Amino acid sequence: MATKKEGAQRLIDSLDSGRKIQQKLWFAVGQAVVVSAAIAWFTQWQFGIAALLVFGLLIQFAFERMSNSIEASRLEALQTLGWSAGNETDESLRLKAQKILS
Repeated sequence: MATKKEGAQRLIDSLDSGRKIQQKLWFAVGQAVVVSAAIAWFTQWQFGIAALLVFGLLIQFAFERMSNSIEASRLEALQTLGWSAGNETDESLRLKAQKILS
């Protein structure tokens, strides 16, 4: 069983990961568009569209999987701390977790 400090650190890590995932999503979409445009430029435009669709599916799958993993980690940390996943904001949870760590 995890201690309160480990649960608090896990909660902070999952909240940080939740923020970073949006930046990574836009970076991945940008890469997909650039590579698909290059494929369309050097081949036929249909291949560029097909590449964009395939990259979109891969990005969606990865994003959903990472989001589920982050949410599961957050809920497990809240359970370890004995808190409910109620109406509290991420910032209030972060402040409470930082108080436990200090």
